[in-house]
Amino acid sequence: MKIDGIGSVDITAGIERKQATEEQKFEEYLRKAYSDGDKQKLKDACREFEALFMQLMYRQMKRTVPKSDFLPESTARKIFEEMLDEELIDNAKERGVGIADVLYRQLSLNMDKMFTVNHEENNK
Repeated sequence: MKIDGIGSVDITAGIERKQATEEQKFEEYLRKAYSDGDKQKLKDACREFEALFMQLMYRQMKRTVPKSDFLPESTARKIFEEMLDEELIDNAKERGVGIADVLYRQLSLNMDKMFTVNHEENNK
Protein backbone atom coordinates (compact mmCIF):
# COMPACT_ATOMS: atom_id res chain seq x y z
CA MET A 1 0.00 0.00 0.00
CA LYS A 2 1.46 3.29 -1.09
CA ILE A 3 0.50 6.55 0.56
CA ASP A 4 1.29 9.66 -1.44
CA GLY A 5 2.03 12.94 0.28
CA ILE A 6 0.21 16.17 -0.25
CA GLY A 7 1.07 17.61 -3.62
CA SER A 8 2.75 21.01 -3.69
CA VAL A 9 0.18 22.13 -6.25
CA ASP A 10 -2.58 21.53 -3.68
CA ILE A 11 -0.71 23.59 -1.09
CA THR A 12 -0.12 26.49 -3.48
CA ALA A 13 -3.74 26.46 -4.65
CA GLY A 14 -4.96 26.41 -1.05
CA ILE A 15 -2.77 29.36 -0.11
CA GLU A 16 -3.98 31.36 -3.12
CA ARG A 17 -7.64 30.60 -2.29
CA LYS A 18 -7.09 31.71 1.30
CA GLN A 19 -5.47 34.95 0.16
CA ALA A 20 -8.30 35.69 -2.29
CA THR A 21 -10.86 35.06 0.46
CA GLU A 22 -9.04 37.42 2.83
CA GLU A 23 -8.97 40.14 0.17
CA GLN A 24 -12.70 39.76 -0.50
CA LYS A 25 -13.46 39.82 3.22
CA PHE A 26 -11.44 43.02 3.62
CA GLU A 27 -13.23 44.71 0.71
CA GLU A 28 -16.66 43.83 2.12
CA TYR A 29 -15.62 45.08 5.57
CA LEU A 30 -14.39 48.38 4.15
CA ARG A 31 -17.56 48.93 2.13
CA LYS A 32 -19.70 48.23 5.20
CA ALA A 33 -17.68 50.67 7.33
CA TYR A 34 -18.01 53.37 4.69
CA SER A 35 -21.72 52.86 4.11
CA ASP A 36 -22.48 52.87 7.86
CA GLY A 37 -20.18 55.79 8.63
CA ASP A 38 -18.68 53.72 11.47
CA LYS A 39 -15.20 55.01 12.29
CA GLN A 40 -14.26 52.03 14.47
CA LYS A 41 -15.06 49.65 11.62
CA LEU A 42 -13.04 51.89 9.31
CA LYS A 43 -10.07 51.75 11.68
CA ASP A 44 -10.35 47.95 11.85
CA ALA A 45 -10.52 47.76 8.05
CA CYS A 46 -7.38 49.90 7.79
CA ARG A 47 -5.56 47.58 10.18
CA GLU A 48 -6.71 44.60 8.12
CA PHE A 49 -5.42 46.29 4.95
CA GLU A 50 -2.07 46.90 6.59
CA ALA A 51 -1.87 43.22 7.54
CA LEU A 52 -2.69 42.13 3.98
CA PHE A 53 -0.16 44.58 2.57
CA MET A 54 2.55 43.35 4.92
CA GLN A 55 1.74 39.74 4.04
CA LEU A 56 2.06 40.43 0.30
CA MET A 57 5.22 42.45 0.80
CA TYR A 58 6.81 39.75 2.94
CA ARG A 59 6.04 37.02 0.40
CA GLN A 60 7.45 39.10 -2.44
CA MET A 61 10.59 39.89 -0.44
CA LYS A 62 11.02 36.21 0.37
CA ARG A 63 10.91 35.31 -3.33
CA THR A 64 14.01 37.42 -3.91
CA VAL A 65 16.11 35.33 -1.50
CA PRO A 66 18.22 32.78 -3.42
CA LYS A 67 17.33 29.14 -2.81
CA SER A 68 19.91 26.95 -1.10
CA ASP A 69 20.57 23.27 -1.69
CA PHE A 70 21.64 22.86 1.93
CA LEU A 71 18.14 21.75 2.94
CA PRO A 72 16.24 19.84 0.27
CA GLU A 73 12.85 21.09 -0.94
CA SER A 74 9.95 19.02 0.35
CA THR A 75 6.26 19.35 1.01
CA ALA A 76 6.89 19.28 4.75
CA ARG A 77 9.39 22.13 4.45
CA LYS A 78 6.92 24.22 2.43
CA ILE A 79 4.20 23.67 5.01
CA PHE A 80 6.59 24.59 7.84
CA GLU A 81 7.77 27.73 6.03
CA GLU A 82 4.18 28.82 5.36
CA MET A 83 3.28 28.34 9.02
CA LEU A 84 6.41 30.24 10.11
CA ASP A 85 5.68 33.05 7.67
CA GLU A 86 2.11 33.31 8.90
CA GLU A 87 3.30 33.54 12.51
CA LEU A 88 5.88 36.22 11.64
CA ILE A 89 3.25 38.24 9.81
CA ASP A 90 0.80 37.91 12.71
CA ASN A 91 3.46 39.22 15.10
CA ALA A 92 4.26 42.13 12.80
CA LYS A 93 0.54 42.85 12.34
CA GLU A 94 0.11 43.45 16.07
CA ARG A 95 2.78 46.16 16.05
CA GLY A 96 2.01 47.60 12.64
CA VAL A 97 4.17 49.93 10.60
CA GLY A 98 1.95 52.99 10.47
CA ILE A 99 0.20 52.42 7.14
CA ALA A 100 -3.11 51.78 8.91
CA ASP A 101 -2.92 55.10 10.77
CA VAL A 102 -2.19 57.13 7.65
CA LEU A 103 -4.87 55.32 5.66
CA TYR A 104 -7.40 55.80 8.47
CA ARG A 105 -6.76 59.55 8.64
CA GLN A 106 -7.23 59.92 4.88
CA LEU A 107 -10.34 57.73 4.63
CA SER A 108 -11.80 59.30 7.75
CA LEU A 109 -11.53 62.76 6.21
CA ASN A 110 -13.19 61.47 3.04
CA MET A 111 -15.92 59.83 5.11
CA ASP A 112 -16.55 63.06 7.04
CA LYS A 113 -16.81 65.04 3.80
CA MET A 114 -19.12 62.45 2.26
CA PHE A 115 -21.49 62.46 5.23
CA THR A 116 -21.38 66.27 5.48
CA VAL A 117 -22.33 66.60 1.80
CA ASN A 118 -25.08 63.99 2.14
CA HIS A 119 -26.41 65.69 5.28
CA GLU A 120 -26.47 69.09 3.59
CA GLU A 121 -28.26 67.66 0.53
CA ASN A 122 -30.88 65.98 2.72
CA ASN A 123 -31.57 69.24 4.59
CA LYS A 124 -32.34 71.17 1.38
